[in-house]
Amino acid sequence: MIWIEHIIRFVVVYLLQILLVNNLHFMGVVDPCIYILALLVLPAELNKLWQLLIGFAAGFVMDIFCNSMGVHTLACTALMFARPYLIGWLVQEDERLVGTITSLTLGWETFIKYIAVATVFHHTLVFLFSAFTFRAFWLTLIQIIASSLLTILLLIGWEAIRKK
Repeated sequence: MIWIEHIIRFVVVYLLQILLVNNLHFMGVVDPCIYILALLVLPAELNKLWQLLIGFAAGFVMDIFCNSMGVHTLACTALMFARPYLIGWLVQEDERLVGTITSLTLGWETFIKYIAVATVFHHTLVFLFSAFTFRAFWLTLIQIIASSLLTILLLIGWEAIRKK
């Protein structure tokens, strides 16, 4: 039953990203990627190979709809590779994560840290590889920061609404 919940979340988040968020470019700089929520909340005990495969597939689907030539595939696969280390770094050893990662399982403070670090990591890869040059370094840095902040706020809002 839990996998049905994850599949529904993937579909809903991807539809929102593709149909709504991808069409909203704030000031030509801010481009939030809310679809990473579907990856970040997957069960912590999920096999690493499955995490990588799911990350690859999720990024590939986003690349198809964004015409971004593998940038999202790279970023999502790298995010899913780094995810177990990120969880191990942020979650205390005496806490044992089982099931979906939420603000209830991590606590709000740890959940926000987790979302923030993962989002900045993902967005850094997306925007650096999209630009593929250091000529527009400051613009790329502004894109990373602004897009990360908006994405983090949207993901926290999603979690707050879902919690109610």
